[in-house]
Amino acid sequence: MKCKYCNNEVEEGLVFCPQCGNSLVQGNEPEKKPADTAEKTGEAQAKPKKKVWKLILAIAGAVTGLCVLAVVLLIAFGVEFKIPTNDIHRKQAYSVSVEKAEKKNANVVAVVNGKELTNSELQIYYRMQVMDFVNYYGSYLSYMGLDYTKPLSQQECTEQEGVTWEQFFLQQALEMWYRYQVLVNLAEENSFELDAEILADIESVAATLEEQAPKEGYENADAMVKELLGPSCTVESYIAYVKVSAIASEYYASVYETMTPNADEIAAYFSENEANFAQSGITKDSGLVSSVRHILVCPEGGEKDESGVTTYSEDAWQTCLTEAENILDEWKSGEATQESFSLLANKYTEDTGSSTTGGLYENVGPNSNFVETFRARAVDMNRQPGDTGIVKSEYGYHIMYFVSGEPYWSSTAKSYLLSERMTQFIEDAKSDLPMTVNYGKIVLPEMAKTEAIIQSMTKEERQNPSILNGPRKKRIA
Repeated sequence: MKCKYCNNEVEEGLVFCPQCGNSLVQGNEPEKKPADTAEKTGEAQAKPKKKVWKLILAIAGAVTGLCVLAVVLLIAFGVEFKIPTNDIHRKQAYSVSVEKAEKKNANVVAVVNGKELTNSELQIYYRMQVMDFVNYYGSYLSYMGLDYTKPLSQQECTEQEGVTWEQFFLQQALEMWYRYQVLVNLAEENSFELDAEILADIESVAATLEEQAPKEGYENADAMVKELLGPSCTVESYIAYVKVSAIASEYYASVYETMTPNADEIAAYFSENEANFAQSGITKDSGLVSSVRHILVCPEGGEKDESGVTTYSEDAWQTCLTEAENILDEWKSGEATQESFSLLANKYTEDTGSSTTGGLYENVGPNSNFVETFRARAVDMNRQPGDTGIVKSEYGYHIMYFVSGEPYWSSTAKSYLLSERMTQFIEDAKSDLPMTVNYGKIVLPEMAKTEAIIQSMTKEERQNPSILNGPRKKRIA
């Protein structure tokens, strides 16, 4: 007989057709479903896809279940399970090889008001923080607990608890970029512009760096900035940093001037906090904070003892005093002005710290680190502008010219009040422009020559290289 479905010959007595598999017994015909006519309607692929997605969902569910089970087992066995936090502790070490860092140069790691910070730009801010710190503390780095022969990510920071030196400098770099962006935004809103002199300074940066590079042992300016500020840094990117820094600093300075309190506000602030000031030893009888000029005349000869202390004879001291008196008489017989004293200081003083500034020292206060006799005359509340005199110290005789002074209590109260006002100004500005940071995307290229760079930074001739200081760079509190 023939199968009515495929029309093939089949043996008698069979229940199903061996060719197409359909029933040969009447009443057992397969029920027709939409899929049976799919070839005619063009929907033949719908049903298989549904089965595939069911399989995928089933697998996904199983994987999720296994993950949950794994977490439960980890907790059960006492394994601490932490979700990565988006803060400075996201990574123990942010430094990677230069090759890896270059691949992620374009990654945006922070945003403020639509302005983006990339890893490439972050390098400059980070390195500047490191070198600024080194430049400030110089030979005292070891006392700060910083070992420049080891990676910064492997040393606990002594300036801030709970972070490494790398995390500390990174945090400072991000904060500095944030403040710059906030201040630049305010400058733009208030149509603030840099004056012509500063713009000229910025335009001359490239030429200055090209001139400086060979003196510092580099082939060219690009080679110098790459080694000091990061492998992806160029002269152009450094100049961009300098310009942003200049705008932020100059705008900050302009606001600073408007925030300066008057005498009544200073007196009121001191009265309100008099008890706190007294605990720090600051009263209205604490003396002055002053600016003075001096000419140091040192005795000659002398004998050193085993501890290195030099002792001079009475004749040597008398000769030294006579020379100091002669210099003072020379000043008095001339114009006897601050300017003429400054010229004599540059000519005669043996104090290398002020030999090019007319013997000037500013902010000499009761707690300043000057020899006692020098400091005592400078902070004496009876001093008047133009006063001169000679005092003796272990170094020699100091011919002193009093420039100006302000009561120490007043100067300190003004500084505290102004600091509070500027801090509040910055915080208010930041609250309007929050910064978002993706710590997971931050990478810093390894400082391959960290030790050499830091050692060179402590040399006297590298105390103020132009690579560190943009035009009129100011520290923003």
